[in-house]
Amino acid sequence: MALPPPRYLRPQDLRRFQNFQFAARLIVEGFYAGRHRSPYHDASAEFADYRPYVPGDEIRALDWRAYARTDRDYIKLFRKDTDMRCHVLLDTSRSMAFRGEPEADPDTDPPPRRNGWRRLAPQRKQTAGNKSEEAPLSKFEYAAYLTAALGYLMIRQGDRASLALGADDLQVFLPPGGTMAHLYRLLYTLEQTRPDGPTRLSTALRALFTVARRKGLLVVLSDFLEAPEPLFAALSMYAQRGWQILLLQVLTEAEMNLPDAGRPLRFLDAEGPGMADADPNALRAAYRSELQAHLDTLETQSKAHRIHYARMTTATPYDQALERYLTTRSQS
Repeated sequence: MALPPPRYLRPQDLRRFQNFQFAARLIVEGFYAGRHRSPYHDASAEFADYRPYVPGDEIRALDWRAYARTDRDYIKLFRKDTDMRCHVLLDTSRSMAFRGEPEADPDTDPPPRRNGWRRLAPQRKQTAGNKSEEAPLSKFEYAAYLTAALGYLMIRQGDRASLALGADDLQVFLPPGGTMAHLYRLLYTLEQTRPDGPTRLSTALRALFTVARRKGLLVVLSDFLEAPEPLFAALSMYAQRGWQILLLQVLTEAEMNLPDAGRPLRFLDAEGPGMADADPNALRAAYRSELQAHLDTLETQSKAHRIHYARMTTATPYDQALERYLTTRSQS
């Protein structure tokens, strides 16, 4: 049975990313030919260093020219290029389904009044004639497009990409692969995934740590709307083992600023039963202060753990956001 064509990597995306290289500057472990340095020394084309001969070394490894110059036995060391393993963890919690626009729910909400409220929840926009048009990308869809693009970039440059999906636990793990067939499986898995459940990335990260056996690059895509302490406690396990870590935070403009609806809104907890009626204009200043404090904590903790951190909003086309990030990263 043929699989449907993937949504999260369109032909125009392939053409746009044709010249991108994801510059991950780290020493990696691996066994396959690629672009990155390996800590293993072995016979290959690039000389690394000398070391004294010790009993048990192969005689053929001796550098006879060095022996002729110094009258001492030396072994030549070489570095071999290997692939990089990139593990992408995508947050699939229910909050990632948010699209960022206040819409009326015809089943539960009364008709909007001049001083009435509308709820802030992801709904499909309605146009004249009661015809639905394409709704804005949710945070999950936006992050899934980024995941697809990163997977393509990694595999195209000779590296291996894995996909991990999780919210309050690790739900799906596709081991690293470096073929286009593996990329297709990754994209198909994204197609079948719907965000649900509470956010607890620390649990998913700890579970991923046990199955991702070899260090490499860890990319986490989430809105990171959770307590930073357990999150960075889990990330520190990777940092201490020499992983390179990248956090890509995806938010909506409504979450950054609160919508200017001109009337009270009903705010619903995306991952619980809580709700509150409030005027966004009345609480915008306090909200922005609290949100900025949270974002500052994420950025400060990332720097303290030597973690790369970047923030994106769904208002910016994902390909432009990724291109901007890659360009900035390659110049740093």
